[in-house]
Amino acid sequence: MNQKIFFKTLLFTGIILSFQQNIFAENIHHKTSAQTKTTTQSSGVFKGELIDTMNAGGYTYVQIKMDNDSVWAAGPVTAVKKGDQISFNGRMPMKQFHSKALNQDFDIIYFVGGFTVNGKSMQSSSLPNPLDPHKNTSKKAHDLVLKDFSKAKNGRTIADVIENKNSLSKQTLRVRGQVSKFTADVLGKNWIHIRDSSSKQDLTITTDSTVALNDIITVEGKLALNKDFGYGYIYDAIIEDAKVSKN
Repeated sequence: MNQKIFFKTLLFTGIILSFQQNIFAENIHHKTSAQTKTTTQSSGVFKGELIDTMNAGGYTYVQIKMDNDSVWAAGPVTAVKKGDQISFNGRMPMKQFHSKALNQDFDIIYFVGGFTVNGKSMQSSSLPNPLDPHKNTSKKAHDLVLKDFSKAKNGRTIADVIENKNSLSKQTLRVRGQVSKFTADVLGKNWIHIRDSSSKQDLTITTDSTVALNDIITVEGKLALNKDFGYGYIYDAIIEDAKVSKN
């Protein structure tokens, strides 16, 4: 190979290497940017301009604009208006969520304990928190006047369920009780607390059925233990996806 051809080959090789390095650097940049965005969102902090909102089923729903995307969240009823700067900690994402109150589907929505509006935190213990099925905002459990009713046929009392929960775990149980609290459409479920004369503790049930305070109902469903729904709300014993009859 003569000297002229050698230098041409060397120059061409240098151009190719430089091009590959640029492509590699660009890929690294895009990857880093994507990682940064992912890290920001995985941290759970969302902030943006409010572009849509509505109140339904004890929630305030908000849609905020973030860069070229938008994010939905639902939390305690809060006074907001379009154009407000909203931020929240979205530690509880729900995918493919259907809101019965709105009859609307969300690919993903974040359930939050409160919003920050224009830099001011709106979290307040005086606001009813739809994420807290423990909290009875309509009637205190100890104020409940129990009606006279018997145990369900082939059923168990609440005291029996609580006392023998470990051996009854994952079994289908029948329990009759008086409704001490009802919360609709939280995390895609309706929540019922029932009481009977056997115990001072409530038993919590999730269901698709609708009931009213003081109704006498019989529930039938599987018992789950140590169920964690986030935000520190852990149920030692809960009957899930129960069938409910009023009697």
